[in-house]
Amino acid sequence: MPKLIDYPRTTYASAWEVAEVVDDTGGKCALETCARKLDRKVSGSFKAIVGSAVKFGLLTSKRELLSTTTLFRRIKHAYDKKEELLFHREAFLTPPLFTQLCRKFRQRELPVQMLDVMLIREFDVEEINAAAVAKAFAEGARAVGLLDEHNTVADIDQLAAQAPPRRELASPAPTANSFRAATASNDPPNEIEAEETLPAPAPLPLVRTPPPAPSVDTPDAVASLFGLGGTETEAPRVIPAATAAPRPNLVPTPSPASPARVAPPVATPPRPVPLALTAPVLAKTQNTQFTIRLTGPGIDTQLEITHEDDLLLVQGFLEKIRRQLKA
Repeated sequence: MPKLIDYPRTTYASAWEVAEVVDDTGGKCALETCARKLDRKVSGSFKAIVGSAVKFGLLTSKRELLSTTTLFRRIKHAYDKKEELLFHREAFLTPPLFTQLCRKFRQRELPVQMLDVMLIREFDVEEINAAAVAKAFAEGARAVGLLDEHNTVADIDQLAAQAPPRRELASPAPTANSFRAATASNDPPNEIEAEETLPAPAPLPLVRTPPPAPSVDTPDAVASLFGLGGTETEAPRVIPAATAAPRPNLVPTPSPASPARVAPPVATPPRPVPLALTAPVLAKTQNTQFTIRLTGPGIDTQLEITHEDDLLLVQGFLEKIRRQLKA
């Protein structure tokens, strides 16, 4: 049974280069595609570099399909250089052998000249790979700041304790609904909410007003007397029940003892639509009595004419209609 190699045989820089090539192809690519982009062949040495990238936690390899890892994306999308260095250090210490070497020589000088022999005797590294592994550890440790110019190894546990907490991108926590909170307190409710909670008003029933009495054809002389054409029958109107109550008579009927007086015109609000006036209705009764009904904006009255003096009231209303038409 072949021995399981759990340590990288190439440098961290070469492993990072292969991981960047895979990331440039969309984060996934075949082993042959990665080698072609690096102008190399799928040989044993190239597979050793890919294996090192897997040991450092930068790539995953499954059936010769390479994919970048979450650790690689953290390094690539680090907020600043300091955080990027922390993630590079985490990747470099992913192989258990490199973590053991850092703890063995913490705050001590690393025997670089005889490190390959120590790897063979104390860490069970194969003799054929010992020199390459020693070189990979020394170069990678300097690159991530774990080995200074005097070859003194830093204390990785102390560095981990001093490292700031890892910052992750996450959705912000939902804020409390201050609108509802203000309503639940003793403060007066918001005007907008009060409008929303009011029940909708019930629709007013429609009441059809009774049609006026049928008009009686009058001679042309009477029509010309009032300056109007022929008589018309007013069409029935549909109005809400709230306004269907009978309106009070604005002009009192003069008594026989007092002279007829014309009521002053009542000011009407501006009209949004043109004036629509129905023609007066003339009806002759058996006792020589005429009935005139005038409807329009601000006018809705019915006059009974039994005497010549009653025509003054009619003329007053016609004058009011004339002024409204000119306005």
